[in-house]
Amino acid sequence: MADPWKSISPEGVRAFTNGVGGTLLIWLSSEGYLEPVLSLLTMLGFSLIFSKALFLSTILFIIVVMIFYGLHGKFFTTLMMEHMTWVKNPDRYLLFFWLWLIAIISCILNVFETNILIQFTSLFLILIIPSLFLGTSIQKQGGND
Repeated sequence: MADPWKSISPEGVRAFTNGVGGTLLIWLSSEGYLEPVLSLLTMLGFSLIFSKALFLSTILFIIVVMIFYGLHGKFFTTLMMEHMTWVKNPDRYLLFFWLWLIAIISCILNVFETNILIQFTSLFLILIIPSLFLGTSIQKQGGND
């Protein structure tokens, strides 16, 4: 009979650990054990709806990072941008993906209590301008002129 311990690889251990961590994070947030974080955000001055959007987007972002890093050993920004030769360090874009996720969840929860189309358009324009400037500066530094 073969030794089952020889089939354990570092990639498998990483995937299992990140899967357990993601499951634990989902369970803790759905059971309400992370509610003090929402209270802390409202104590800092954020509105209740925006703090909920910030909380949900952060949990979703962490879970996506854990899943992709657990399965592939790379962040999802690296997997999406590795074919772009001018992008030197795609992991720098993690902050922008987190901000975009906050904008999308804020629009879904209707943080500003306005028309959702107007809210999404304004947040889109607020977040697209830094993304365009960063992308343009990266292209000028690294490559395809």
